[in-house]
Amino acid sequence: MNGRHTAPVVGLDLGGTGIRAVAWQDGRITASAEALSTELGAGPVHNRIEGLARLVTGLLPPGTVPAAVGVGASGPVDNAAGIIHNQDTLPWFSDFPLVDALRKRLGVPVLIDNDAVSAALGEHAAGAGRSCDRMLMITLGTGIGAAMLVDGRPVRGLDGAHPEGGHLPVGSDPTVCYCGLTGCWEQAASRSALQRMLRARLGEDHPARETLRHGSEAASGDPGVRRIFTEYGALVGRGLAALHAVYQPRVTVIGGSAASCLPLFADGLNQSLTRSAAYTVPTEIRPAELADSAGAVGAAVLALDHSTA
Repeated sequence: MNGRHTAPVVGLDLGGTGIRAVAWQDGRITASAEALSTELGAGPVHNRIEGLARLVTGLLPPGTVPAAVGVGASGPVDNAAGIIHNQDTLPWFSDFPLVDALRKRLGVPVLIDNDAVSAALGEHAAGAGRSCDRMLMITLGTGIGAAMLVDGRPVRGLDGAHPEGGHLPVGSDPTVCYCGLTGCWEQAASRSALQRMLRARLGEDHPARETLRHGSEAASGDPGVRRIFTEYGALVGRGLAALHAVYQPRVTVIGGSAASCLPLFADGLNQSLTRSAAYTVPTEIRPAELADSAGAVGAAVLALDHSTA
């Protein structure tokens, strides 16, 4: 994956809150950029494609085009058609042929996959899951993403996409998730859920992006906040226990913006993962190493795999 190319590949990570882009060449990031999803998604479809194209070309020297572009997007994603179907958390880029439009605008190959898959590919190539034969990745962000890699390749469903592992029934909450389930893991254990739990304790005046930082600072002196992190970890562990039972990973990588709080919710997580000896999955849990860049790096790896095929 790290062979030398005359032009870099570019990876885009389309998230419900932000968009990240990296230029990737010779196994390293050579340039990066970020934008708010609401800003880049404003206006008609043509403007949105133009905004993405400018984000890509802005990473490269003038006159340079990428060898290929990879896109990771919060799903569901139709990989074959190149269309995102996620009006709930990514409405600005859903339900139109994004891949075809971006390919025509840039004149280079464009590939797309689920954002959890792209994050897993990034951590497998250059992060906490380097070269692991059985690696599970979960991302705790606006929602929850989950992807399993076997020998570096994502597990696929009947439709060619990775199963939406963030949408598992883990509780009795009667609230209906946009996926149609009650007691959905994403509604209970995403970073967004943790922020709601912390705001209920710390007060509603904390901006969303600051809640985790304030919660982490308060945990050392506030037993109530410590309990929230322990409860949150237990909720993360409920879904993770199900994925462990099905996938049997050797390494589990936890990423997304809530991963920075892993030391605070690890006790609750481990409680939910504790099973009798015959059913224990001996997976090693590691925090992601690429932080918020994992999805964009993995999307670049997706593009690189295509360009070298």
